[in-house]
Amino acid sequence: MVNNIKEVKLLAIREGVYTCYVFQILNKDEYIMCTKLPNWQVPTINIGDIGYLDYQIVKAGDEYFDPKTEKHMTYLYSNIYFINFIHKNEILNNNEIIL
Repeated sequence: MVNNIKEVKLLAIREGVYTCYVFQILNKDEYIMCTKLPNWQVPTINIGDIGYLDYQIVKAGDEYFDPKTEKHMTYLYSNIYFINFIHKNEILNNNEIIL
């Protein structure tokens, strides 16, 4: 799996066990709706926040390694998973992201 990173603005949130976010890719008329998995610890994101979205596209049938069971598993559903969000104001020193 390859992670994707886009500069985005958060437009909507639906909170629950699986939180859904809708982001607009800046300078484009394109949108990304992604799902944050349960117990995924990330910084607080508010509607209107601008920053960099790290997400992963998965397809049903693709394999992944589950560290809890130490086995290779198969995704049952296709989805876009939220990985991380870095607020634009966290960028320092000539557009470098400091983590």
